[in-house]
Amino acid sequence: MRQDRIIIADDHPVFRDGLARLIQRHEPEAVIEQAATVDEALSLAGNGSTPSTFILDLLFSAGSLEAHLPELRRRFSRASIIVVSMIDDPDVARRIMGAGADGFICKSLPPHEIVAAVAAVRNGDAVLQLEASGLPVSEADESLAGLTLRQVDVLRLLSRGLSNKEIGLELDISPFTVRVHVSAVLKALGVTTRAGAAAKATACGLGH
Repeated sequence: MRQDRIIIADDHPVFRDGLARLIQRHEPEAVIEQAATVDEALSLAGNGSTPSTFILDLLFSAGSLEAHLPELRRRFSRASIIVVSMIDDPDVARRIMGAGADGFICKSLPPHEIVAAVAAVRNGDAVLQLEASGLPVSEADESLAGLTLRQVDVLRLLSRGLSNKEIGLELDISPFTVRVHVSAVLKALGVTTRAGAAAKATACGLGH
């Protein structure tokens, strides 16, 4: 049975420890490991079974996580990547989601909402939650939150102009499966064409 590894990286040990305990209570079977830097998180991830989830602060004393997101997404394509931050700027959140994160969660949320948001991402949803109300920041984000992780991947590649065959090669799935995902994406976004989906993706910060 594949080990469920969750790596939490934050250079504030009090928050990191508290989040680890919080997640452990709700995911008792998971193995939770902690890191103080992105490099340390990558080192941990390279040893043992592939992590299922990364929960990462956006800003570290050594710099921003943003520059590392493409590498994380490339190396751990099947993992859930969740960014937590005190920054509640919707534009920043959308940019981070577009860079490869599956979720962006504000640290100021109540603990139970943080847990719920993490669980939603781990279940395949794309989550952008900045306010305790849980309401989406915009209609574009609401549409994105209705997609599964795989559908977000398909949308991201579709918006770059890739064909179904090219998307399939990129994600290691069949063109038929891609076609099914594309149909589901169009329906979820309320559009009828790939161009319309690409426009929605751009509005959400995807496709760059």
